Amino acid sequence: MSSELSIYYVNVDLNYQTSDFENNSVYLFDLINLSILTTILCLLGIVSNILNLIVFYKQTITTVAISLIALSITDLINVILMEWVSISSYPSLLTLNDLIIFPRDVSYMTGGFPHGCMSRITAWITVYMTAERCLCVALPLRVKFLITPRRTLVAMFFIYAFNLLPLVPLYLSSGLGWKYSTVRNQSLIGRVYTADLSYLENIGYFISTVLMMVAFIAVIFLTVLLTVQLHKMTKWRNKNSAVKDGLKNITAKEKVALRTVLVIACVLVITFIPSFTFCWIFFVVPDFRPDGHLKDAFFVIASFSFVFDSLNASTNTVWYFKMNSNYRKTFHRLFLKSLNQK
Repeated sequence: MSSELSIYYVNVDLNYQTSDFENNSVYLFDLINLSILTTILCLLGIVSNILNLIVFYKQTITTVAISLIALSITDLINVILMEWVSISSYPSLLTLNDLIIFPRDVSYMTGGFPHGCMSRITAWITVYMTAERCLCVALPLRVKFLITPRRTLVAMFFIYAFNLLPLVPLYLSSGLGWKYSTVRNQSLIGRVYTADLSYLENIGYFISTVLMMVAFIAVIFLTVLLTVQLHKMTKWRNKNSAVKDGLKNITAKEKVALRTVLVIACVLVITFIPSFTFCWIFFVVPDFRPDGHLKDAFFVIASFSFVFDSLNASTNTVWYFKMNSNYRKTFHRLFLKSLNQK
């Protein structure tokens, strides 16, 4: 690597903090998507996921409950990270002269990377839950022996582990440090690249993109499969309503869990379309980077991804409350009953 390239990686000055305000379209998308919509949705998401964790903690521990707890923890972390990124994108903050940081540099490192990781974990937990429900329909008499609470805990651990791995090369390739701003004519804290390890960034991006794309495709496939299985099961039961046992004997509680997981999977597929698009463009277009020639497009599409990701992470409470009677009963007992007593 030449010395000039090394100097570039160490001292790169991301001037999009100023250029964004020269581009009214980027400014408008940032203002609406990040500063307003994402901020509001993430605040709602923080409250709703805390409520979910309290409700699930009070319920019987099953494989589905463990997966939903893991999903709520991931969503809670995710909305907190997205809230931080949205706050750091406030237009008034980006123009403050007293700041000693590049807001987007710092938020990209401390919030953007972990947010991508949490989104992948959400997708893979949904893959696991959907696959489990498919097995529940296909092998109703064996699924309880194949998938146990302990095995589900192990699966959640591995989902977290292999989705955290791409962060290692990303953080090895760059970090936070002092770099010169041509706009402010002073050194500020921002993202600086490690000259000898900058190639690791592409490795981290590649692994992250592949994991997200595989999870997205897997959720679509399993959701379609689960929908077909549910349709066949309903059709079979209508013809054999008197039969109480056999391979198609699925309890009412299991059917509720099946439909809940199906809704979660469908919502994830719809809301992850912008993220999937973002990952695909990132994968095939080299200049689609926060410091590339297409940085404006990068931040516009990223802002839409944030809105839909925050929507996915914030609305699960609605689906749980609407579709799961056990969730409603626990919720009423814990919150509404205590409020009525007061």
